[in-house]
Amino acid sequence: MALGGLPWATMAFSGVLAALSYGLIRLVQVRRFYRDLPKPPHSFLFGHLKLFGEAFAMLPSYGHYQVAVTTIARKYNMPGVFYLDLWPIADGQMVVTDHDVALHVTAHRNHPKHRMEGVTMDPMLGAGNIVSVDGPRWKHLHRMLSPAFSISHTTAMRPAVADEVLKFRSILHEKAQSGETFRLEDFTQHLTFDVIGTATFGRSLNAQADGSPALQHFHNMCRAHRTTRESFNLVRNFFVNARRDSERRKLDANIAELIKERFEIVKRDKLDLSGKRGLGIMDLMLRDYLAGPGKSESTSLDPQFLQDAVTQVKTLLVAGSGTTSDTICFGTMLLSVHPDVVGKMREEHDRVFAPGIEASYEILKAHPSKLNELVYTKGVAKEILRFYPIGNTAREGIDTVAYRGQEWPAKHHMICPVQMAIHMDPKLFAEPLKFDPERYMREDFPRHAWRPFERGPRACLGQPLAMDEVLIVLLLTAREFDFACTDVKPNKTPRLEWFDLDLTFGDRAFQEWFFEAQPRDGMPMTVKKSQWPC
Repeated sequence: MALGGLPWATMAFSGVLAALSYGLIRLVQVRRFYRDLPKPPHSFLFGHLKLFGEAFAMLPSYGHYQVAVTTIARKYNMPGVFYLDLWPIADGQMVVTDHDVALHVTAHRNHPKHRMEGVTMDPMLGAGNIVSVDGPRWKHLHRMLSPAFSISHTTAMRPAVADEVLKFRSILHEKAQSGETFRLEDFTQHLTFDVIGTATFGRSLNAQADGSPALQHFHNMCRAHRTTRESFNLVRNFFVNARRDSERRKLDANIAELIKERFEIVKRDKLDLSGKRGLGIMDLMLRDYLAGPGKSESTSLDPQFLQDAVTQVKTLLVAGSGTTSDTICFGTMLLSVHPDVVGKMREEHDRVFAPGIEASYEILKAHPSKLNELVYTKGVAKEILRFYPIGNTAREGIDTVAYRGQEWPAKHHMICPVQMAIHMDPKLFAEPLKFDPERYMREDFPRHAWRPFERGPRACLGQPLAMDEVLIVLLLTAREFDFACTDVKPNKTPRLEWFDLDLTFGDRAFQEWFFEAQPRDGMPMTVKKSQWPC
């Protein structure tokens, strides 16, 4: 038996030895690759894994990638392009904090999305979603859906957005009357969900009145995904992934029913989908479907189309609503300690529209383009997004990237433009920790340095609608209400050298990485009626 087992033992030992030898050779190759490249302090054994972990350890739980990398860039005075060696856990990263290089990567050359975007998002949104897909499929989706987010279409939608904001305003009246502490995020998510529901299906989904099972399924799914993302317990992850997939199926079924309902309305009422102008998101998708061979007389939806439609609608409806909700929450937090900014904004609303919320609402409904005249308020929205960009992109390195007259190797790397680092660069934004809406009105404002939605063809498709939502929320609530953060525990010393908002807001000043960069604890607030005449 011993002799019979010897070859197997020898083979196993040889296999282990070969694997160790390959691992050692690969370790040397990878670490030597970075030897002469710009980077923070580098360990032969750990690369930058230990340093990366230390940066996250400086943040509250579930800290955001952008904040951690900005901290590394500031601490070690990194140039506008530098490297992070994360082998063997992840691909090496080319970190971009120079706004011109970021524009080149995302717009001029438009590098394809890195596969890790799909790894992160596909388990929840579905394969082939418009965020992570590339190539001809992305081009088709972008061509099909972009008319619903054109400036002319979103301008025409402003009265419908205002209708939803008035429902939100009524909720704020109730909270002001009761004086209770409430989670602002719960209500802003319902608001933005109803807005994107209107943009998708042509009607409100009434989440503000009745709640939303779809949002609940999405949140449950994200919680499960975050658990497995940060755990190496394979047994636990198996069961948590099963729960995540169960919630995704429930969410998909919910959205599929909404799609079928819209299809039945289109067929029953013989709606004209021949032209793209004025069509909502779902109607544009149905238009594309019905234009296919033999589909014009269809009385039911093809299962493959329905699956694809669920993926895209889920991406826009659920994921898209969260990012705008987050912006409103962080904006409310920031404005609660900037009464001078609120005062200037209120004066602009009275001047451009009219004293009084109802009068402003009627003017907006009659003249939607008048929203464009709120120059200072738009600066407020931009400043909120400068402090709290909604996310970040990851691009595939193709060959090299030019910086300061030199070509830097990018192949096999994840290229990461870091909006937070760019937005907090004092060379681009003077006094970056000062909340200054007027900076966007100055001639020297570096326009492509402001990039919360990213830049180029893959910039957030919903940017015009998201900006309109924020502006209309401010127009119809800022004069009437004063907000205050509750249960705040300011930090005695700032966690980071380059960021000090935690001296005012405590750890709530830091975004929490959930599916997107969301507020912590749901942004607990109280609200009261303001003294402004309206």
